[in-house]
Amino acid sequence: MRFFFYGTLIDADVRRAVLGLHAPRQVEPARLRGWRRVPLRAKTYPVVVADAGSSVDGVLVRGLNVAARRRLERYEGSDLYALAELDVLPEGRSQPVPALVFVAKATGARHEAGTWDLETWQRRHKRRFLLTLGRRPAAEVN
Repeated sequence: MRFFFYGTLIDADVRRAVLGLHAPRQVEPARLRGWRRVPLRAKTYPVVVADAGSSVDGVLVRGLNVAARRRLERYEGSDLYALAELDVLPEGRSQPVPALVFVAKATGARHEAGTWDLETWQRRHKRRFLLTLGRRPAAEVN
């Protein structure tokens, strides 16, 4: 199974905390066209919403199994996200591939204007976010 991650799951520490033994060793940069990444109101993580003129950079993950999918569905929850199969363009390729993407539900996901940036999130929120998941960043584990 292929998944496209565009938010906190781009971060390898978050992927390991969420997927455990199912976490992929490698991911590849990819782009989702026709969608825009936006911050969720009162949250530190984003959602994607349809926008024909935009695109979202993220990572493509291949080879996940059903157990990994269940873990991702629990992590993302069903209140804000719906799972959709969309075409994603891996970096350096000319043909898109289908991948599962958690997109904003028509109801429930109230987003804000502006953008969401991974580096800013990592600096401001990652440590606390990982603690809520029960994990510490790899750089802090000795």
